[in-house]
Parts: sequence; structure tokens; C-alpha cells
Amino acid sequence: MSWIPVKHLPIAQDLSGLSRYLHSKGLVHRITDEGDRQTLWVAHPEIAPAVAVLAERWLAGDLMQVGEDSTLQARPTPAVRLGPGPREVPWTMGLIAFSILGALVLMTPWANVLVPLLTFQDFSLTHTGPVFVPVAEGIGSGEVWRLFTPAFLHFGVFHIVFNSLWLWELGRRVEVALGWRQYLLMVLVTGVAANVTQYFWSGPSLFGGMSGVVYALVGYIWMRQRQAPHPALAIPPGIIGFMLVFLVIALTGIIDQFMQGSVANGAHVGGLMAGMAWGIFGSRRERF
Repeated sequence: MSWIPVKHLPIAQDLSGLSRYLHSKGLVHRITDEGDRQTLWVAHPEIAPAVAVLAERWLAGDLMQVGEDSTLQARPTPAVRLGPGPREVPWTMGLIAFSILGALVLMTPWANVLVPLLTFQDFSLTHTGPVFVPVAEGIGSGEVWRLFTPAFLHFGVFHIVFNSLWLWELGRRVEVALGWRQYLLMVLVTGVAANVTQYFWSGPSLFGGMSGVVYALVGYIWMRQRQAPHPALAIPPGIIGFMLVFLVIALTGIIDQFMQGSVANGAHVGGLMAGMAWGIFGSRRERF
């Protein structure tokens, strides 16, 4: 059994009442004495966010002890949710919204004008295909937004739905764990890393999508949970495994046979590596 740390509490705090309440709800846990503090642990990662909320409510006095041999009874409060809602993760919602707008841009009559403004390299369409402006004349001349904006471009319904669902599932957890400032910085840095990697991977080409950032979130959660676990980041291990298997399959080129264009493997690899690095080095100073 792998125990997940949920919260650190003062050493002098009597946690027996909280423990009885958690037992009454069937929430498997343990409390350890670590010298200068106590740590509350749970046995199953999926209940960690809910137990963290219950611990906060208990510390705030929202759970009242009614007797030594009885359990705690809670004052009427809203049901405990197992994850943050849309209002609590504005930047994740913003990334999803701008990604949807980026997908819609390709469907407008102004796509030929707007899309070249968002791509890594400006380009013009000819009868032989797109002709790209050299990076030195675009990004090198001050168009630095191009380092990130390809992340907002999405080509097709599956592309935008896939990335939006993973942004919601993973991004909201990281936004809660890091706070919006660190989260935004991480998204910008890893998004740029993913796009730059894709450029060097494939050369001048038309690419886009938020999947580089999604893989950065995968890499961050993977490494962060190994270094300094956070309850908000407690996801089933199978999710990490699925995303890594998908990455390996995409690298073989098999998926490209069933779609127009090709998978931006460079962005996936670059994002994953950047996210892993953020998780390894960032976890040394991040604590919950």
C-alpha cells in the first residue's frame, strides 16, 4: 500500500476527533508523529483532495465533536467536491477558451489572414504549398508571441476535444497546487519549449495545438509526485502510463496513417521533458 501525504498539522494538535470522523466515513488513513509536526496520510490517492478539505473544515471548527465515544458531526455545509470547479481555475479555463477560439479561427473567412499571425513562422500559400518566412525575420525581429501562440491553433474536432479534456483534468490540478502565478509561468515556459522543440524536430512546417503543454503537465505531475507529493496532484497511475504509451505509439508514425497531417511528436517530447524538469527542480521548493 502506498500512502499519500495530505496535510501537515501542529504537533500539539489533538487529532483523535478528526481520526474518528474519518473512520466513521470509511476513509482509510493514518496519522504519524514526525517530531515537530504530525502528518495526515491516506491510502488511496483519489480521496486525498476530499480528506484535505475535511481536515481544513475540522481545523476551522466546522466539524463539532459531540462526545468521546461518538463520532464528529458536521454542521450543514456544501458537499465536499473531489476537485476544483471552473471558478477556482481561471487560467485553465482561459487556456481551454483560447484553444477553442484558435480552432474556430480556421473555420472563418479570415483564416488566411489570422492563422499566419499565430504560427511559429509567418507563411504565404502558393500553388506548391506554404512558403515560410525565416525565423530570423519573424521571431528574430521581435515577433516573440510566435514562440507560444501555435499552442492555440487546433486542426479538427478530435484535436481540440482531446487537448481540452486533458487540460481540464490535469491543468486544474496543477493550477491549484502551484497557484495561478507559478502555473501561468510554467505553462508559458513549457509551451515555448514544446514549440521550439517541434521546430527543430521537423523544420519549417505548419504545426499547432496545446498537446505540448498537456505533456508538460503529465511530466510535471509524474516527477512532482515522486519528489514531493501533493494531494491535488494525486491521479491514478494509469493516466501517466496511458499518455506515455500514446506518445510512444505516435513516435512510430502509425497514428499519422489515420489522420490528415501528422502528430507533433517534437512538441510532445519537448513538453514532456520541460514538465519533468519543472517537477524535479520545482519540487525542491514547493510544499503544500
